[in-house]
This record gives sequence, structure tokens and C-alpha cells, in this order.
Amino acid sequence: MDSDATSLGEIDRLRRRLDEMDRQILALLNQRMEVAKRIGERKRRESQLIFDPNREEAVIQDLVKQDAGALSPVGIRAIFQEIFSLSRAQQGVLRIGCCGGAAGLLVAHLRFGSSDGYRMIRSAEEGRRLLVEESIDILVLPTRRLLDLSHWFTGKPDTRLPVTVCGESDLPHLLANHRMGRCSRFYFIRVGTEPIRPQAGSLTQKAVFLLSGCSREATDRWQHRFGGCWAQTNPCAGGDEPPEGDARVRLWEVFEPPPVEILQEGCREIYGDSAWIALLGTYPVSLGTRL
Repeated sequence: MDSDATSLGEIDRLRRRLDEMDRQILALLNQRMEVAKRIGERKRRESQLIFDPNREEAVIQDLVKQDAGALSPVGIRAIFQEIFSLSRAQQGVLRIGCCGGAAGLLVAHLRFGSSDGYRMIRSAEEGRRLLVEESIDILVLPTRRLLDLSHWFTGKPDTRLPVTVCGESDLPHLLANHRMGRCSRFYFIRVGTEPIRPQAGSLTQKAVFLLSGCSREATDRWQHRFGGCWAQTNPCAGGDEPPEGDARVRLWEVFEPPPVEILQEGCREIYGDSAWIALLGTYPVSLGTRL
């Protein structure tokens, strides 16, 4: 009985320590929210975006490197992505449209957190309209549906496109065999003609390019020369695959891409003068991200 009482007394003492630590964490979080609010006021004056994926990823990766305790990298990421969501809410709610059903909504919640605003989107076309109307800030879209926005990709652009891919995410591995796993990878898309430029530092950068006029038989030559991989997509909403050998529009993903000028020259050499390539987005990725 005495040993049981002693054990309970020790548990109570440790719990009181936890309670005090929790109050300290809460106080620090509230201080962080005040600083975030001041940053938001400055962003509004300078017309800057609320969402800064480069900054968020740099903070998380630095915290993972500095951690000497029992927290896992996955745990650190989950905690601080929720803190970032709370901080963004001090600057203005980030409005996120989720395409791809429950899978898209789940991916968005896991990536952005619970303090942002969410709405379900039925199609890529509806998401495009809401982006143009500025009814949403970010569109979460299955990678295979990006080319459903085909009318944005007709004709040779002036090297700028009206959308920017600013991030990506996967469904949790536990859901890979669930029916939601039919849409397992997602892009995060915003309106804008300029991709978010990488900050100086050691963050791994991933780029998504749009290639038009790329015949199927020459794709191996492209990949042998530049690496990367072709993103799995549907050619267009309700469309059929083009016949073997036909030129078509494709998405190409690569880590640490070469300069666009070199890619443009390679595009002409491999696919011909009528082909072109345009950058859709460059964004930081966590260690272990796959192509």
C-alpha cells in the first residue's frame, strides 16, 4: 500500500510539472501569434501572399536538424504545421479548395492545418473558376487532373502561365489500398504568373514543367538527358489518350532543374521547333520526397 501511495504521489508530481510546461508552451504560442499578426499587417501593406511554403519548409527542416530529443521528424512536422496554420489565421484565413473528394480534403488538412478555410470542389474546372474569381487562394488538385485545365495550356505561352504549382503532398501510406487511394498525389496550385522562387539555403527544390508537342517516342531521350520523371495525368477532362506517337502535352517533374534556357534548347533539339516547355512551379520538398 505504501509503495502504491508513493507511486501515485510521484505521478501527481510529474503531472504538475507537465501542467506548468503546458502553461509555458501556451504563453509562448500566444506570443508567437502576436508576432505573426504584425507580420500579416506588413504583408498586407506590401501585397504579399499569406502562404510562404519556402519559409515553412525551411523552419521545419531546421527544427528537425536541431532536435536532440525524442520527437520524430514526422511528429515535429505535424506539430509545427498546425502552429503555422494558427499563425496564418492571425494574418487572414487561407481559403483552400479541395478537389478529389475526401482524399483531397484529408491531404489539405494534413498539410495546412485546422485553422484554414476549406471547401469541397467538384472538378478542376470549378477550381479554376474559383481561383480566377479569387474565391479561393489555393486549389488542391490530384496530379492526374492538372491537364483538365487544358484551355489554359493551348498555344505557345509567353513563358508565363496563369497558374503556379506551389507544393505537393501524398495521401498517408495507410490509405494506399483504400478506395481514396485512387487519388494519392496532389498538387497545390495558386493563381499567379511567377513561381515562388527558392530562398538561399540547402532546401531541396522540386520543379514541375509543362511540355507541349512532346511525341511519345522521344520521351526516353528527354528523360535520359535531363532525368526526372513524367507525372501521371489524364490528357484532358473526359478525353482519350492520343494515338501512339502523337504529340501531346505532358507534365515533367525533376529535382534541382537546370536553367530554363537549357531546357528550352533541349526541347527544340529533341522534339522539334514546334515544341515548347514552361515552368509551372518550383517549391521546397522534405527529405525523402519521391518523384
